[in-house]
Amino acid sequence: MDLRKVGRVLFALALALSASPALAQEQPVPGGTAIVVLGADPEHLNPGISTGYPVAAVGANVYSALLRQNSEGRPEGDLAESWTVSEDGTVYTFTLRDATFHDGTPVTSADVAYSITEVAGPNHGRFLNAFQRIESVETPDEKTVVIRLKEPYAPLISLLTVFDMPVLPRHVYEGTDPLTNPANFEPIGSGPFRFSQWVRGERIEIVRYDDYFRHDEKALLDRIVFRIVPQDIARSTAIELGEADLLWGFYMPPADFARLEADPNVQTWKGISIPALYFIFMNTESEGLSDPRVRKAIAHAVDLEQVVEQAQGGLGQPGSGPFGAGFPYAYSEETDYRTLYPYDPERARQLLAEAGVSNLTLRFVYDSARGAFGATAEIMRDQLRQVGIDLVIEPAERAVMVERVYNRDYDLSMQSFTSSGDPAIGYHRIYLTAEPGTPFVNATGYSNPEVDALLAQAAAVPDIDARAELYRQAMRIIAEDFPVLVVFDELNTEAASANLRGMRTLLDQRDGLEFLWLAR
Repeated sequence: MDLRKVGRVLFALALALSASPALAQEQPVPGGTAIVVLGADPEHLNPGISTGYPVAAVGANVYSALLRQNSEGRPEGDLAESWTVSEDGTVYTFTLRDATFHDGTPVTSADVAYSITEVAGPNHGRFLNAFQRIESVETPDEKTVVIRLKEPYAPLISLLTVFDMPVLPRHVYEGTDPLTNPANFEPIGSGPFRFSQWVRGERIEIVRYDDYFRHDEKALLDRIVFRIVPQDIARSTAIELGEADLLWGFYMPPADFARLEADPNVQTWKGISIPALYFIFMNTESEGLSDPRVRKAIAHAVDLEQVVEQAQGGLGQPGSGPFGAGFPYAYSEETDYRTLYPYDPERARQLLAEAGVSNLTLRFVYDSARGAFGATAEIMRDQLRQVGIDLVIEPAERAVMVERVYNRDYDLSMQSFTSSGDPAIGYHRIYLTAEPGTPFVNATGYSNPEVDALLAQAAAVPDIDARAELYRQAMRIIAEDFPVLVVFDELNTEAASANLRGMRTLLDQRDGLEFLWLAR
């Protein structure tokens, strides 16, 4: 008999019979283990060199950063006890709390400076734009960090979180290549949990760090186990059977959400925390895709409404332009792809004929752990066949997919990027000129100096109206060049066991797992 399942059923029954005032009186109960579902092994566990979802899912709870974002997206001090910004927006001064890494070594300003200049700055896809604007990082004493910018950069505060600039131990990384240091696989952070073990293909375990610097926010759970479940159907089933406690929408088969929502032993949530885009990179360096007319033909040949309904379970808003619709000031009806490139197979055939393209074969590479991506590929294969394009579907294990796509060994690839609270952080990298080989940065080969300049200006301007005009100008060009097919804006989901508490205390669902606890 599965005692976990029986216990959950009894707990769910108790919830159904109890009155709401009783729930309001619940107090956090320390102890226990929660099981969180991941769809694949991460490439490593260092969020300072990757924007990969599973990397940060674990790393966000092992590492700390200068700042964090609360559930409303407002910045709060993390390792930083306080900070100030100069009137001209170019000097940021941070005062650090007393904190230690998990090996007992104190966290100092030198660790922060090293993490900025040697780790995240050169290697992190989202932090790169900020790093290019940093003139210097100064450490006048062990508790003070001064970041001087060449020019104002509005999103900097949002980029100083654990997802973009975790603070790594300099004494562990200095003198090594941050990309290959063994600590990427056995991380030493200063967060609420410390790394315990990683059994490849099975599980990653982290345990409470008793000397965590936030003494009033020490982890409530003794341990969190990230269970690796590659099969889509098995993830939802694990929640239903009481074999797991938490499943994020990133790894949830969209078609399963309605069933989980109806299960009395499962609690579900859907909404928008951080805007996120799902899109198709189109390799402009591939034979057959260098002509914008071919890329636009693909857009006309794909019924995005059908994709969202069948592959995503309706949990999304079909492609509404280069930056989606999550940020009203970065959206314009003028460049709404639903109007510019509606589903129209006949128009697709005309564009292909104008480009002199026929019998085109394209390779569609995607992360095999993302079931919705596979479903999208199947739908697109059927639809593209109707206009004379043969789609060869090539699922790949995540690390292989990253290597192939970001070195441009593909034709089409479905990807999803979060905005991290600002389009300059999460979305600019889709379009900015970039050399191949940088994970989670422009993989299309698209390069337009005018777009680069406009996006750089938008990132430096704090005034929303001024940014909106710059985005409108950039979007007109992007919509004409069309290097990326935006499929939909994501609607976030989550499923958890009926007795799990403390989810979504911070902005990103993966952050703040120290607040989780199991009601008895």
